[in-house]
Amino acid sequence: MTFKKTLYITGSEWFAIALGTLALSVLLNRMADFFHSNALYNTGIFFLFLGMVLFLILFALWTARTFVFPNVILEDWNNLNRISFSTVVPLSMMIMNVSYISYYPSKIISLRYLSYYNYIFDFIAILLLSFYLGYKMYTKNIEKGELTYAELIPPVALSSTVFLGKRIIPLVGINADLVYFLILMGFGIALFLFLFIGIMAFTSHIRDIKSSESSPVLVLPVGVSSILVINIITLSQLPGIFKIPLTVALFASVSLWSFELWNFIVAMLVSIRKVFHAKPGISIWAYTFPLAVFSISSLKLSFVFKSNNYIYPYNITFYTGIIAMVILIIAWIYAVVITLIFIKHFNIQSQKSSS
Repeated sequence: MTFKKTLYITGSEWFAIALGTLALSVLLNRMADFFHSNALYNTGIFFLFLGMVLFLILFALWTARTFVFPNVILEDWNNLNRISFSTVVPLSMMIMNVSYISYYPSKIISLRYLSYYNYIFDFIAILLLSFYLGYKMYTKNIEKGELTYAELIPPVALSSTVFLGKRIIPLVGINADLVYFLILMGFGIALFLFLFIGIMAFTSHIRDIKSSESSPVLVLPVGVSSILVINIITLSQLPGIFKIPLTVALFASVSLWSFELWNFIVAMLVSIRKVFHAKPGISIWAYTFPLAVFSISSLKLSFVFKSNNYIYPYNITFYTGIIAMVILIIAWIYAVVITLIFIKHFNIQSQKSSS
């Protein structure tokens, strides 16, 4: 009975645990390349396989849940937050795919194309889920507090295909033009969805919140600007007609990164204020991926500054990225502890209610 109750609450939002772990692996891979550190490289591999194991466990539980409780299928696909978190599944698969070929590049053509088709499949899955979310946002009766920044997950997933796709391009050669096109598609859709959904979520929050309540951390869209920074810098490095001039890319990237820095600092202050009063749960996992992309965007921006001999901007962005990485590691450890406490408390309560 206790296991069935635990299984019942294992919705798509639990995949944020695997995504946060995989994001840490991606960040460590970037840091290992920069510092030429075998220790960081091996640690990144550890978190990659840990993320894979967590993903498989969660996927098995999530799938079993639909068979044990068939009614949750309609419930989940009518819930905006659950639909949004469903995009974490193909996004996690894409990260696992790209991370694996980054750590273990293969010369076997069939394996290269397997990674390529996996990328295309994950992109299409994310795109279809974003279409469905848009459809539900327009057609369902949205309840109070249901529209949150969690609905930004599909555009974040779409825009993640940009910097992840760059790792796929060297594998496929002549078919790279399709990856380029999908990269630009993901960037364009994500950019305007960020604006559209972000404004809707903020307006909904302001309308629904009581005057005596303080704003939750989820009102801060941390990671959104960071992913755009990574995308713009990546697009400036693409060849041919898809390339953005470096001066334009830097102007846009620094502007967006500055806003993200503001988001990051405010979110940390709010988190520190609330962390000792919040009930155990898994919500903190939603911030591990945004922290990772903020750190990566800071580091990518710093590398551009370094290559152009801008010392002070390089130092500011580089050390900001390092600080964000340290905070991410602390947040990951804290999230693991809080999640274990939450599961323990939930099982105790389930046993009491059953007896």
